[in-house]
Amino acid sequence: MFQMITIIIALVSLFICFISHPIWGWALIGTVDLIICIQLWAAKQKYRFNYISDLSSEANELLQRYGHYFAMPFASKDLSAGAATSQFAGIVLAIVGLYKSFWWGIALAVVNWFLMGFISVSLSPISLLVKSPSLKIVHDEIVEYINSHYNQK
Repeated sequence: MFQMITIIIALVSLFICFISHPIWGWALIGTVDLIICIQLWAAKQKYRFNYISDLSSEANELLQRYGHYFAMPFASKDLSAGAATSQFAGIVLAIVGLYKSFWWGIALAVVNWFLMGFISVSLSPISLLVKSPSLKIVHDEIVEYINSHYNQK
């Protein structure tokens, strides 16, 4: 849902860039970025887990880093996809900005690209799991523990 909202806001900001000064389009993208950052911060504050002796140290480390993902995986994936969408929207806005001689758009796009890339990976470990089979095993250990713990109650 949030990714869809991000797509709509990106299209609106693109339209604004065409009819007005590109800074107003960047203001919309910046607002979306800020909302995503605040949601990540709030989720990390809320979902902190203590050390679980039944899990390996690697699993506990992953659970500490991505506790919000294991508590609410669909929301984390959606916010991560929204951050990735914001990355690409920034590139498009920079191209339109170049067409309108708004050179600051390049700097804004670079900052947006790296910030939202970092936030996207911080929200969901899925891209890391694809690259690292050992991390996938640790992820599966956590999911198995959660499923077994949930089924016991």
